[in-house]
Amino acid sequence: MRRRGYALSLVLVLLLAGCGSGVDYKKLASRMSAGDCAAATRCVQKAEEYGRNQQLLHLMDAAAVNMYCGRYAESNDFLHLADQYAEDLWTKSLTAETAAFLLNDYTIPYSGEDFERALINMLSAVNYAVLSNYEDALVECRRLNNKLEFYNSKYEDKKNAYKEDAFGRYLSGTIYEAEDPGSLEGLDNAFIDYHKAMDAFKDYQSQYGTPVPQVFLEDYLRVAEATGRLDEALESPEAPVTWASQESVREMGRLVLIHLNGRAPVKEQDKVLVPTPRGPITLAFPRFVVWPSACRGSALVARSAAGREFRAETELVEDINAIALRNLEDRRGRVVLKTLARAAAKQAAIEGISRQMGSREAQAAARLGLNLLNLVVERADTRSWRTLPGEIFFTRMFVPPGSYALRAELCEGRSRDLGTVRVGPGETRFLLLDTIF
Repeated sequence: MRRRGYALSLVLVLLLAGCGSGVDYKKLASRMSAGDCAAATRCVQKAEEYGRNQQLLHLMDAAAVNMYCGRYAESNDFLHLADQYAEDLWTKSLTAETAAFLLNDYTIPYSGEDFERALINMLSAVNYAVLSNYEDALVECRRLNNKLEFYNSKYEDKKNAYKEDAFGRYLSGTIYEAEDPGSLEGLDNAFIDYHKAMDAFKDYQSQYGTPVPQVFLEDYLRVAEATGRLDEALESPEAPVTWASQESVREMGRLVLIHLNGRAPVKEQDKVLVPTPRGPITLAFPRFVVWPSACRGSALVARSAAGREFRAETELVEDINAIALRNLEDRRGRVVLKTLARAAAKQAAIEGISRQMGSREAQAAARLGLNLLNLVVERADTRSWRTLPGEIFFTRMFVPPGSYALRAELCEGRSRDLGTVRVGPGETRFLLLDTIF
């Protein structure tokens, strides 16, 4: 009776480890594509539909949907909750780790990939910038930078390629300029971030194939010239030949467009069977699958009351698809070691229980049954933040002070009305466009 109890307990635990739940992302995408924000919000508002161990995904999805629906303050409420929750999970208990070690990662709450936790602060900074709350936007940019530095300091053997966020630095410098337009202190702070962004964009070019954006180079050199650091900036071989001087744009307004495009990659599972004399060992690993966007990039067009048009093409500043792929690759060694150790522990447990079954025939039957059950239960952790954009594009334009009717020109002749804004001398207005769904 006691032996049967052990076996039954293991069976129940293994079965529970295989349970999962989640939101209907196809339905959510359909609602967002139709512009039905009320229905899309209903898709992500019930935390219980995500399951106990997917609460971080609930918070991140709710934040993303509110952001894309223009509810920036509500989005930030969810992002702050997600930020705190993710940090708490990152230092999760030894008990939970042990359960995950013996069964699979679905037995513990999802704590997010490093890049996902960093992008919580990135999206929050964008929300604050659109709301013209520059002080809090800069706080989020600093949290983003500190978080990436902290994560990488914890990896002794294999550092992440994603150790600095180039767009985060560029955005931070842009916000410093917007917060205190034209002041030397604001330009000094902006240059510091632009200078770090320059190094990070070079890494983006080598690691992800993302070219250094021309619009960034122009801002970098404009501010470098205004702060007397042009020689330092011109050490970069990517420097363009010409750029607008700070003096020439001092009394102009500035329109900044941040374009979130395409869907973030989704994790899938690779499972392999390794035959052994005591039964097959099941190994499961996650991998990201990228869904390339058919429509990439955009142009911001501003039409003044007098009918004069200004136009600026967006450029890729953050390839989240590429960052995700590389981030998972960087931690592949840690995933493989953990998976192998778990497989060995499960085999030892199955062997131990089987030996208590009495006859050889009963032992063989128990071993076969438990190995087959493990074949089903062993799962790679394919959870991910599926409402993230796959790419971020960016542009900015300097325009004479006044009112402007704005639109975004997309591929295949499509366009999106961005409303009307009024911008004063030295003032910056941040605009958000999403073409994710």
